[in-house]
This record gives sequence, C-alpha cells and structure tokens, in this order.
Amino acid sequence: MKRPAKIGLKILGMLALTCAIGFFCIFILPVLRTFHDFRQQMHAGQKYMDSLTEEDFQVWADRTQKYLSEFDLKADVIGAKPVPPKLKQLKILRIDEGSNWVRYMWMGGFDHTGLEVERMADGSFRFTAGYNDQSNRVIWPKVSKSSQVP
Repeated sequence: MKRPAKIGLKILGMLALTCAIGFFCIFILPVLRTFHDFRQQMHAGQKYMDSLTEEDFQVWADRTQKYLSEFDLKADVIGAKPVPPKLKQLKILRIDEGSNWVRYMWMGGFDHTGLEVERMADGSFRFTAGYNDQSNRVIWPKVSKSSQVP
C-alpha cells in the first residue's frame, strides 16, 4: 500500500474514533449520569424511610395533618404544595396530596420513591414506604408477623 493511502486510512481511523468518542460523550454519558442521579435520589429516600423511628412518625403525622387541613379540592394532586426547606434537606422533591393522604416524593416519573401517609377512618395514620414501583411496605403502625395473613 502506498504512503498516501496509509496516511488517508490513519486519518479516517482517527476521525472515526473521534466521532465515536464524541457520540459517547454527547449522547450516552449524559443519559448514564441521569440514571445514576435518579438511582442516588431513590436510594436517599429508601435509606431515610428505613431509618424512621417511633418519634419520627408523630412528627410526620403532625405535618401530614397540617397539609390535610389545608387541602384544596381544586388544586392539582401532584406537586400542589411547595417543598419546605426542611424537607428539601431530606432530598424530597415534591409533595402530592389527596383528601386523606399525602405523599412525600423523593423520585417520580420513570420510577417512584416516596412516603405515603394516609389518614385512616379512625383518625390514625398509616405510613407506607414506596421504595419503587414494584416494592412498598407499611412501616407504621408496626404489624406483627403473627397478625399478617399468609
């Protein structure tokens, strides 16, 4: 192969490699970073919900009672309330509410991570940790293993 052909192939190879790297950096890397950030956000919520103590549930019940007392039927259910700074520190991004429930959301959209606090008919509250769209569990009131239905 003659020298000009070798130089041309080297330049073409370098150009192809540069294009491949550019494509990865411009299109693939931001998507990977976004999904990583989503996972970190979900993990923050999951970790926090698993760390709640009995005293914390009363604080969350009082907070939820306040939101329920201010509930507006005409307002949008999703993100109707601004997130106060104290909840932003916990990485909560959005507060959703209905007439008898409030969801404190760490993640919404592709997948959902949030703490749902529901006011029961007797006035008590049930706390459900939504870890993702496929996994959730009632974290308060504590349910004994013997009272669970198989």
